[in-house]
Amino acid sequence: MKLELTYDEVSTIVAALLAKATTAERNALKCAKLDGMDKDVEFWQERAETYKKTYEALEAQRLQMLEEYEQADAEVKEE
Repeated sequence: MKLELTYDEVSTIVAALLAKATTAERNALKCAKLDGMDKDVEFWQERAETYKKTYEALEAQRLQMLEEYEQADAEVKEE
């Protein structure tokens, strides 16, 4: 199933993923400072990595969409 999103929706999702990745990294650092929190550190590090990978994939798609919009806009202006 293919999901159709607008540029604005993708931009919002990308921003949210970046925020979630940053929060997960901070949580991992907080847990790392506490003794006996190794499992929590691992959990937050894995979450941060998942968010980062998803962010990077969606950001690449967002940039591609932006490029396509700019090309279409340039074509319209030429006509």
